[in-house]
Amino acid sequence: MLVFLLATVAVVSAQTVYDSTYQFGNLAGPIPQVVVFDCGSNPDRAFKNWNFVFDRTDLELPGIFTIIDFDVDVTKQVVGPLFARIEAWRAIWLFGGIGTTIQVPCLPVDPVYGVGTCDYGDLCQILTDGKPFDALSNSTVCYPDATLMGIPEGQCGCEGMAPKHYGIKGWNKLIDLSGLESGILTFLASGDYELRATVKDTSGAEQACIGVRVPVHEYVDPDAGGGWLFGKKRRST
Repeated sequence: MLVFLLATVAVVSAQTVYDSTYQFGNLAGPIPQVVVFDCGSNPDRAFKNWNFVFDRTDLELPGIFTIIDFDVDVTKQVVGPLFARIEAWRAIWLFGGIGTTIQVPCLPVDPVYGVGTCDYGDLCQILTDGKPFDALSNSTVCYPDATLMGIPEGQCGCEGMAPKHYGIKGWNKLIDLSGLESGILTFLASGDYELRATVKDTSGAEQACIGVRVPVHEYVDPDAGGGWLFGKKRRST
């Protein structure tokens, strides 16, 4: 029976298609490695052919990972406002290989943003308002990553995204999540995650869709011994 179950999971995994037909929140088996794909269904969407290359196949919390390469095609002049939304699902696998999936609600992490299934408002305005401040010029400047992609200085909101291919080879962008403290939070975060990030214009037309499948694990210090109990380290016995 176990052999049959494993064979069935393998066949289902092999038949998974990563495009607009992908069914989020319906995992048939554990996620073996991270996959990022274009889930867009609007043929006239502005952003297509997303591609990310990472230095690892899973996400470890707390931990660090690196985006090695990044690519996307912008098919037309980007016009705001564009409204961003992220939906998140988490699956855990019980004894016997039985899975259970929940949609993660929007959990606030600061007064403005949250994690989980959240609406983020106008992405173009976020890019404009969030530009870093340069003390030397006494003004805001474009994000360094926007400059690397060839977006003109002073136009690092949506207005600077002209129709063309954007990419950064050898980006090696470090994403540092090591500040999270191991404990009940990172233990509960362990599981298989599916994310769908969409961007829509004022008419509701989809302009971008990014799908993500990623296994998340809690990092356990092999030299610490013991385990975690309600976010506090308990002693080994």
